[in-house]
Amino acid sequence: MAEILLGAILEEAVSKENSIATNQISRIWNFKKELKRLGDSLELMEAFLQDAEEKQTKKDPVKLWLQRLKDVADEAADVLDEFDYEILRRKLKIRNQIRRKVLDFLSSNNSILFRLKMANKITDILEKLDRLNKDASSFSLQQRATEHVSPVPGRSNVETLSVMDDSTIVGRENDISKVVDLLVNPKDEQVVSVVPIVGMAGLGKTALAKLVYDDLRVKRHFHVKSWVCVSDHFDVKKILGAMFEQLTGDRHTSMPENMDAMILKLKEKIEQAKGEKDQIKYLLVLDDVWDVKKWEDLKLCLKGISTNGGNGVIVTTHKEDVASTVQALSDQRHQPRRLEDEECWSIIKQLALTPSPMSHDLEPIGKEIAKQCRGVPLLAKVIGGTMSKERSRCTWLEIQKSGVWGSPESVLKVESVLKLSYDRLPSPSLKKCFAYCAMFPKDYCFETEELKQLWMAEGFLGSSMAMVDIGDKYLNELLSNSLFQDVKKDKFGNILTFKMHDSVHDLSLSVSKFDTLFFQDNSTLASNECSHIRHLNVGCNGESLPEIFTAVAPKLYSLFSEIDVFKKLSKSFTRLRVLKLVDAANICELPDSLGELKHLRYLDISGTYIEALPKSTTKLYHLQTLRLLDLPGLTLPDGLENLISLKHLYIDSKELQPVNIGKLTCLQTLPIFFVGSERGRSIKELGSLNELRGELEICHLGDVRDKQEANGANLHRKEKLCKVIFAFESDSGSGGYNSEEVMEGLQPHSNLQSLTVWDYRGESFPSWMLRPVGDSNTDLFLLNNLIELNIFNGINCESLPPLGQLHNLQYLKLRNLEKVKRMGNEFYCNEGVDGMNKVIKVFPALKKFTLSRMESLEEWTAMAETKTIMFPCLERLKILGCPLLKSVPLTGQCYSLEMLRISLCDKLSKIGDGLSTSTCLKELHLNYCPNLSSIPNLEGFSCLQYLSVLNCDKLEVLPITGGCSSLEGLLISSCEKLSKIGDGLSTSSCLRVLVLEDCPNLSSILSSLQNLSVDGCDKLESFPLKAPLSSLKKLKIRDCPNLKPIPSLDGPSSLTELEFKKVGEEWSRLLPNMLQSNVSLCRLSILNLPDRTWIQDDSLGRLNCLRDLAIELTIEGFQGIEAFPEWLGNLSSLKHLRIHSCNKLMYLPPVDVMRSLSKLVRVDIENCPELETRCERESGPEWSKISHIPRIYINRRR
Repeated sequence: MAEILLGAILEEAVSKENSIATNQISRIWNFKKELKRLGDSLELMEAFLQDAEEKQTKKDPVKLWLQRLKDVADEAADVLDEFDYEILRRKLKIRNQIRRKVLDFLSSNNSILFRLKMANKITDILEKLDRLNKDASSFSLQQRATEHVSPVPGRSNVETLSVMDDSTIVGRENDISKVVDLLVNPKDEQVVSVVPIVGMAGLGKTALAKLVYDDLRVKRHFHVKSWVCVSDHFDVKKILGAMFEQLTGDRHTSMPENMDAMILKLKEKIEQAKGEKDQIKYLLVLDDVWDVKKWEDLKLCLKGISTNGGNGVIVTTHKEDVASTVQALSDQRHQPRRLEDEECWSIIKQLALTPSPMSHDLEPIGKEIAKQCRGVPLLAKVIGGTMSKERSRCTWLEIQKSGVWGSPESVLKVESVLKLSYDRLPSPSLKKCFAYCAMFPKDYCFETEELKQLWMAEGFLGSSMAMVDIGDKYLNELLSNSLFQDVKKDKFGNILTFKMHDSVHDLSLSVSKFDTLFFQDNSTLASNECSHIRHLNVGCNGESLPEIFTAVAPKLYSLFSEIDVFKKLSKSFTRLRVLKLVDAANICELPDSLGELKHLRYLDISGTYIEALPKSTTKLYHLQTLRLLDLPGLTLPDGLENLISLKHLYIDSKELQPVNIGKLTCLQTLPIFFVGSERGRSIKELGSLNELRGELEICHLGDVRDKQEANGANLHRKEKLCKVIFAFESDSGSGGYNSEEVMEGLQPHSNLQSLTVWDYRGESFPSWMLRPVGDSNTDLFLLNNLIELNIFNGINCESLPPLGQLHNLQYLKLRNLEKVKRMGNEFYCNEGVDGMNKVIKVFPALKKFTLSRMESLEEWTAMAETKTIMFPCLERLKILGCPLLKSVPLTGQCYSLEMLRISLCDKLSKIGDGLSTSTCLKELHLNYCPNLSSIPNLEGFSCLQYLSVLNCDKLEVLPITGGCSSLEGLLISSCEKLSKIGDGLSTSSCLRVLVLEDCPNLSSILSSLQNLSVDGCDKLESFPLKAPLSSLKKLKIRDCPNLKPIPSLDGPSSLTELEFKKVGEEWSRLLPNMLQSNVSLCRLSILNLPDRTWIQDDSLGRLNCLRDLAIELTIEGFQGIEAFPEWLGNLSSLKHLRIHSCNKLMYLPPVDVMRSLSKLVRVDIENCPELETRCERESGPEWSKISHIPRIYINRRR
């Protein structure tokens, strides 16, 4: 393994020796012979590596020889780097046009001293290499030919990678269903139900938990969700802190130190999400749990966060004892099965043979390899990625017959199979890139750009201008080998983040154990174990580095730290390439010696409390990446334009933007630029930054004077930019310049994929958005590569450009364009396009379209030409806050439409009949459209799952037909004239949730229905049910005096929650039978029933699992009852008792009955004057009956 990593180091040193910079060194300082000898010696040492690797296990001297060689190779790389630094310094002098001083310097004593110093260093290195060569001979090491491979042969930037995502996970449908069922239908009624997922490494526990986490049934059941990776350190505070961060989206607000205060803060956040819901349920996933010594502490905290039942916790673990500790019931766990051989073969085929077809001689070998994976999906993925590199019979046979598989009877060693994939990576530098990932903790979410920039800083990507491309290739190679997983992409297909499987992370630790260290609070380390560490991540909370690292500091190439590393070691980091001090709360300043780190290429101080960058920062001529995010008080020194190697600059405020940024001509990343009126801050600073790529937001465009000044940004030459944001607000407050002229001068390159425009004040849009390219009759526009377009707050715009002709546009948002009154032909295509002789496709690729706050929009019409296809790919359409819009032109060609949401459109009276052809529709939401009188027939909408209609006052009929067979949720509220719902509702076998509220004219309206809520439907008389409500769990009927009972409820059912308020007498008479037949009822609310005889029935005493009993009766409703019946003592699980508006009630059950309720923790008494007086604290005659109860509220006061 040392040979692999050392090979990468030597490869880097040899590469530097052969670089263009070396020729400059030879020319300036006359080191040609020495450098030639140095290069030859390094290549000679490289030839010994393979033999030394094989012999080091038997001979300790060889192991020491390898370590000495590593040290010398590092020294050689450092010397060449120092030369490069001096060249950069001189280049800067020339750029600053101090010609005379440069010439003086070249002939000065400084130059002579520098040459002497470097000559001594080179001589010293050559002597050490000579000694290593002699020692190699004495150890009988043999030279073997070395082949310098290209970074990743056969890969190109545009090649489609075979990377599996979660949507293609194989063979887990039944597993998902079982875990979801355990969560949403728990067998116990605990506050927190725990479902452990247990199994061996690589079986897919985390992937399964993620699929469950994202499952629609889980999303509907749980209102708040959190995911925490625990790993081998079970820290209750960190778990709660991670929950808080995910709930708030705020990673900088510190959690209270006191645990009770922490619980209270979490409880508040969860309650804030409650809204109008009766109760909130949360789901917590604890991923990769190794130890549960503090499980009970966490469990107690979770119960404190919410006392409501139905909360869920998923615990993934490979340890049986962990699963046994956390599970409440023996059958409340899940162990994913191993995959079948055919399922493993399916995974391998997808990775190894996409997109090329498979030759017949490969299939038998591939199936045999799939069998050897023994049902472990991780191995199938990793080995499939490896097999994709060489699709030859010989290579596949090598893999099949490798000794890593063991015999079928032996225990499968996952790490050995993963090592096989690692060993077959094509270059030492690529292996070094993989090993470097051991710097990060398990379950770390890697950011693509950050990792590539770190690799570049360490020299793993070479030193040529193609470093970015090589980084992309390396990343793609590791992804295609499935050594990374959980890939997240943006809407353009770019990979944003990814993670490592724990077993793969263990492999990275194994191959880098002599080179890389992640040091935590609980880590132990001997001095001999860290003497050769080059990359260190200090994740402990101490105030300073342990003393053991004092000796390590001079050798470190990269350092990540959460603590102040400069108090004792400020001048020790002489070799440092990477310094990352993110979120280090106790670091308030950087030393002046920072500028002496000549090799430093990556500096990240984001989220610290550092107040100023030292002046010496301007001497970091090698610096490639500088991250300055979330640093509100930071001040910058003058002269940052001297960082002439800077490629990536991350800032988030105007104050952190360097003056004269245009001199940083190597810049490739600049997410945001602030236009200023000061010298060195104008938009012309962008003119020379033509290497910019990725995203660029330009703020304060209101301060740009005219087209000529805007042209100075040269955006049309920035061909690598894929996303641009124009923000036209003014920093100076002037805002008086011509926005149209400025916009005209901001023409981007035609490669642009995303454009967002904020606060544009022009009346029309620029010509580059309107005109075709070349011939006026062409349908090719300048922005034809545009995938996303957002236009926000265009307060003076009167018309829209012909966006319908943008062939690749997939995402379109138009918001608050105050003066746009019409969207017609001019919106779809240019007037010059002849539609008479051909079919015109408008918005041919558009998937998501949002119109919002278009307060003047009155008319939106279809295209006038008959030969037109409109929105053929549209999947989601939102029309929000368009109060004057009268109709929506759905023409019958939206075959792909899956979601339609229309809200706050006061004058909307019609939705195009074409909606009836959108048979893929899954969600339909019509809210606050008071003039909408009808909607198209929903016949054939077999995919429709959710339908909500709110505050549509004129709607009379909801045409739900028998074709809506997939309908799961129906919400109808405040539809005053609605009198009929189509007959199809009674045949909807999937209906789970039905809510009817405030529909006074509804006269008539299910086996899978789980939640039925009917509220304020005065004229509703019956439900046309053809099947029993066998799945019903929650029933709420309020203010429906004419509704007749549902016959199927007069018998055994699975109800857990029941609430009646102001219903007819027939319901009152049915209630005793319902109570007798429902032994699983946990929550009962009886409000204003006309028949009160049920209160004397002892059927309530049989509800042993009743947990939350709320009795609310008006004065008239409880006049004859003075004493609460003694059957209350039979409710052994009762936790919450609420008595409301019982004005004659005086007596609770006897003391022994009340004290037998051992789980009762809360009593609420409200508007019961007699009982309130008798329950006065200490003095009331009934007080002794309830004094033992922890929480007592009388008229909402404790």
